[in-house]
Amino acid sequence: MMSDREYATPFPILQAASLLSHKSRIHKFSQAIERLIQPDNIVFDLGTGSGILAILAAQQGAQVTAIDANVESIRYAKRAAETNGVLENIKFIHSHFYNFKPHEKADVILCEMLSSVMLIEQQVPASQYAVNHLLKADGKIIPQEVKLFVVPVENEILWNRFLVEGLQFPRIPQTAEREQSKDLADLLELETFDLTAQSSQPASIDKQIEFEIVQSGTAHGILGMFESKLYEDIILTMEDGWRELFIPFPECIETKVGDRLRVKVAFKPGEYDSLMVERN
Repeated sequence: MMSDREYATPFPILQAASLLSHKSRIHKFSQAIERLIQPDNIVFDLGTGSGILAILAAQQGAQVTAIDANVESIRYAKRAAETNGVLENIKFIHSHFYNFKPHEKADVILCEMLSSVMLIEQQVPASQYAVNHLLKADGKIIPQEVKLFVVPVENEILWNRFLVEGLQFPRIPQTAEREQSKDLADLLELETFDLTAQSSQPASIDKQIEFEIVQSGTAHGILGMFESKLYEDIILTMEDGWRELFIPFPECIETKVGDRLRVKVAFKPGEYDSLMVERN
């Protein structure tokens, strides 16, 4: 018999719990937290998910507020905090980060909403809001920086995914296994975001990048990835548990060694529908 409470598909907490298997990612966050967070620090964890970062901060003696827009995540994270003996040190709030209005600002803000090119998750806008509104003037945020990279690739598997039983579907970005793609040029930096900086304008990308083709093939799209500095010399890479993001071109193009391929990439981080990728 179903309960009479409003029922939602538990995909967000299932996804959050699956991230617990990414041990190297969690270890690097743990290292950064141990270095930075002091006893009695006020810490906000935006998008707490499973509660792992909030719990690690509480174990350092911090007073933690853990925020998540998904109520199932809050319930799960509370159970995890109780299991690990730190429930009294963490206040859980069901809220979107934009609606979180604390009485006192934080010494440290934790915010792990990273994804391949910051297109879908809210890492960049959440960090910007946190620094502008939630962090003390001398406070610190983790992560501190994220660099985005792109490369044109041949990927027949994802290009053909949208052709099914004689039907054709609009091609959209898809996460990719690295071995699926053949790089046609060298990896180039798309953008660097300083997540510690205050800004009055929403972050955006509008770049034209020129690639020199070093391997002949069919350019189906670009592959996006990132690198993120958590704190000091602690760096996250794709090998810490992320998959690249394949962004298809409107039409594929045959390329040969020595060709120049110019690609325009524009979007607002965290706003999936703002994406525009064009070949010039």
